[in-house]
Amino acid sequence: MTSIARSGENQPSPQLPIEPRPERTVLDKLGIGFQEPAQAEYGADAYPSLLRRVTSLFLLVALVVFLGIAVAAVIGSVIVVAGFLLEQAIAS
Repeated sequence: MTSIARSGENQPSPQLPIEPRPERTVLDKLGIGFQEPAQAEYGADAYPSLLRRVTSLFLLVALVVFLGIAVAAVIGSVIVVAGFLLEQAIAS
């Protein structure tokens, strides 16, 4: 087997110093505030846990319900205001 470069030419690069991670606060542990990107998972174990799936489903349902209530409130207030203005226009 032939080598393109001799072992003396390719010296390994020096390792960069590893900075210690700061202690995690309670807010960091709860997931509130800035978080570093999570390391990507791959392979057979790359599926989200059951707890994460249930939490995501709960939050999705809560978001849909909240947005539905907000849209219904806007439509209802437009109908009430339009009815009030129609009554005012008829009365005058």
